[in-house]
Amino acid sequence: MYHHRFRFLFVLLCLVVLCGAVQATNLLITVQDSIDNTTVSHATVYLSGANVGMTNTAGQFLLQSGQGDLSLRISMDGYDDWSKTVSGNVTSLSVTLVRRTLALNVLLYDSNTLQPVSGATLELVSQNSSQTKTSDSSGAATFATTAYTYYGLNISASNYQPRSDSIEMASKDQDVQYWLLSSNQYSFVVTDKTTHKAIPGASISVDSVLLGTTDSRGILTTTLSRGKSLSIEIKKDGYQEVNQLKTISSSEAVDAVELTSVPVGAFVFVYDINKQPVNGAEVSIDSAVVATSNSFGRATLSGMTPGSYTIVVKKSGYSPVTQTITIVNESSEFPVVLSLSTVSQTIYVQDSDQKNIGGATVLLNGASAGTTDTRGQLDTQLVYGTPYNITVTADGYRAKSIQQTVSIGNTTSPLTITLEKNIDLGFLAMIGLGILVVVIIVIILRIVGRRAAHHSSGRRDEI
Repeated sequence: MYHHRFRFLFVLLCLVVLCGAVQATNLLITVQDSIDNTTVSHATVYLSGANVGMTNTAGQFLLQSGQGDLSLRISMDGYDDWSKTVSGNVTSLSVTLVRRTLALNVLLYDSNTLQPVSGATLELVSQNSSQTKTSDSSGAATFATTAYTYYGLNISASNYQPRSDSIEMASKDQDVQYWLLSSNQYSFVVTDKTTHKAIPGASISVDSVLLGTTDSRGILTTTLSRGKSLSIEIKKDGYQEVNQLKTISSSEAVDAVELTSVPVGAFVFVYDINKQPVNGAEVSIDSAVVATSNSFGRATLSGMTPGSYTIVVKKSGYSPVTQTITIVNESSEFPVVLSLSTVSQTIYVQDSDQKNIGGATVLLNGASAGTTDTRGQLDTQLVYGTPYNITVTADGYRAKSIQQTVSIGNTTSPLTITLEKNIDLGFLAMIGLGILVVVIIVIILRIVGRRAAHHSSGRRDEI
């Protein structure tokens, strides 16, 4: 009896397993785009939250499913996620991914002033849609777009040339910038032909009417008539004048002009701190001596082109001066003041026995320069051409002063100053007092001696 039951249960179990095996299926997933129905490759397939693979180049993925319903999610960069619970007995599944909505941010700038362009009309066109926006005060306009889509952008603004462009949206938001060419403005950009640096202050005239001068960037933006012949004149001190006869078309916005510099002369006047001219001072540019001052302190810079230069002015006995000058024309003058430099002076202090005196105070024109070290030495600085009264003091010694003036450009030799010891008045007073005491004692002894002799003589007379 029990043996038959065991057989029955075994057969029943085999049937259940067999039925389960029969119910297991393979699910073929095909992923396509919602707009053009093209298949989407490399889309990620998730089963119950777990990554099980990616679609192939044909946009397909074969999922070996088991029993029961399937919790599926399909994800692809640039598309919204697709998710759904699919019955376990489904063998083929078509999934449509919707392209993600992205932001296209457009910024518009004036090509001449570099300022934002507001009030411009922007039309964004795709195969299936069209949008129109107006740029705000910051020159910006934002469009809602879809990923992986081509768009055409048309821009129009009052007093500006229209502009068009093609934009391909990828999988993320995108920022684009455009420079609009003004239809009634025109810019002159003036630079040095040799250095290519901007030339500020260049005057520009059209048909003998001064329009203005270039700014620090070498730019002048103005309003000019187009389609007619104009006589243009560009001037700047130190440069050759440029004259143009041209007709500006509607597609032109900038005139790049290079000016050729004309060599000019300039003067550097070199003085000392007392406003006296310094003769023989060398003026250097880029380590090369270009001029030397004369007896009037004037150094002539010849064959210079207008511009900024860094000059170094130096002369032996003076501290070098580095100065930036800007040469504009032949009348440019630049004063330079040189200060006397210093020279090292070593001072030795000793006594009459040639022993070093440490701790001696050295004064230069009454101001302390320091004290000597254990070797009796002090190193100090003296200004060229300046008279000095050098005074040395030390305890137990008489102060001593000497005069020293170092000629400009000369070197110095060590100075040795010998101090004499002070006479000890107290000691001399004690010696004098001692001598006085001795003298007094001698006098007293003599007086006493005389009295004694006189007394003895009286006694002999009585006898």
